[in-house]
Amino acid sequence: MTDPSPRTETAVEAAWTRVWKSLLIRGIVLVLVVAALGMGLGWLISGTTGLVGGAVGGGLAAVFIIITLVIMYFGRNLGLTTVAGLLGVGFLFKAFIFMIVIWRIKDAAWLDGTVAFLTIVVAVLGTSIVEAITVVKGRVPYVDPEAE
Repeated sequence: MTDPSPRTETAVEAAWTRVWKSLLIRGIVLVLVVAALGMGLGWLISGTTGLVGGAVGGGLAAVFIIITLVIMYFGRNLGLTTVAGLLGVGFLFKAFIFMIVIWRIKDAAWLDGTVAFLTIVVAVLGTSIVEAITVVKGRVPYVDPEAE
């Protein structure tokens, strides 16, 4: 038979939800700031091609944050050490994406390569800082006494 009472969230699950939501909010703010500054400064520096270069960097910041959000969402029930390992693998995956994107756009005439590169570097550093701050400030207990 089914249990008529809905399952309540444990303290650890609630803590992971808070960490995930704070990463989501910080990530959205970071993406908006990187995209706005990259596109704005790019447009001021080199016009339309700079605007596109800033947009590429802002888009890559969004991809990096989404990768981290997916890792943390699926890893929340696997334990803190496993999540830390998955985030390390995610960092390597982001480095691979970074290299591929730089390789593909290095000779693109439709964007300013310098603006794109600098915006992407800011996106990489910014997402790493946001992830580190979120993990350090996140309070997730190691033991869940309410777990079934």
